[in-house]
Amino acid sequence: MAKVELLNLSKNYPGRKTPVLDQFSLTVDSGELVSLLGPSGSGKSTLLRLITGIEYPDSGDILFDGKSILSIPPNKRGAVLMFQKAYLFPFLSVEENIGFGLKVQGATKQTIQIEVAKILDLIGLPGIERRKPAHLSGGEQQRVSLARALIVRPTLLLLDEPLSSLDTAVRQNLQEAIRRIQHELGITAILVTHDLGEAMGMSDRMALLLEGKVAAIDEPMKLFQKPPSSQVAKFVGIDTFLKGRVNHGTLETQHGNLTVRTNGFVSDSATFAIRPEHIEVGSELAENILTGVVKDCMYRGEYVEYQIQIDTMVVRARVAMPAAMIPHGEVIKVAFPAEHLFPLTA
Repeated sequence: MAKVELLNLSKNYPGRKTPVLDQFSLTVDSGELVSLLGPSGSGKSTLLRLITGIEYPDSGDILFDGKSILSIPPNKRGAVLMFQKAYLFPFLSVEENIGFGLKVQGATKQTIQIEVAKILDLIGLPGIERRKPAHLSGGEQQRVSLARALIVRPTLLLLDEPLSSLDTAVRQNLQEAIRRIQHELGITAILVTHDLGEAMGMSDRMALLLEGKVAAIDEPMKLFQKPPSSQVAKFVGIDTFLKGRVNHGTLETQHGNLTVRTNGFVSDSATFAIRPEHIEVGSELAENILTGVVKDCMYRGEYVEYQIQIDTMVVRARVAMPAAMIPHGEVIKVAFPAEHLFPLTA
């Protein structure tokens, strides 16, 4: 394992008006798993290709434990990439697939057999050494792919949406397995994913990439509950933004006045946000109440989602079950608890 530093990396491709990475910087501590999220074209996969040496940056540097790896050949950097598909050799057995890297390194047949057996126990698939990939399920193939990546004890494990093609149950099972194994082995890892839930469940920290840079990075819970900007807030599922003047703990909006916790903050133009699950709906509400009209009401299993029109603003609220199915057009009270309203910096 190693501390990984990505320093001021820039990368552009012919025909693009803007760089895919623009002075990008990120530090991943030794033994840490950091996930990279962002829309298509934000530079996530490009970053992995730069780290592995498949591509070279236009400028910037990549350090492992304080030493640049840019002059090191790709096969000697110690960065192993696990793809969306398993890409196992169909004509080789599971043991031969997993042990391929050790064989290239010159390990003996006995050593390979011992190490393969250990890693199969670790991934929860003991005794399948002689099977061929065609006789494995999709989830089993990805586990074998993970074992192949881990058996060479990489300095850095790179995960490029490795679970996106699997069904929900298998995916969740593998998320837990990867996280457990990464912890047990103490491997430094970077996960690229489009799945917010996956990133939150697996990461020590999440980094959101926008326009070739890190827009925000923090622990999953902190970034999910109180993102720093409206751009990041939208990405983590927040779409209620209240704008107005802040004066002595009161946010004066065009929809009404709301109490906010500001520690004396005063501004003529401020924006506060709130997560949909923190908005309260009903008649017995205490503070920060606005009146709206139900535009839609959808049962989502664990919660009911309401879309409520308040003047020109549409608010989306998620209320945990049991919750009432309120008909379209009904006038209701909506509360925005002060403890869940937070300011955005941009």
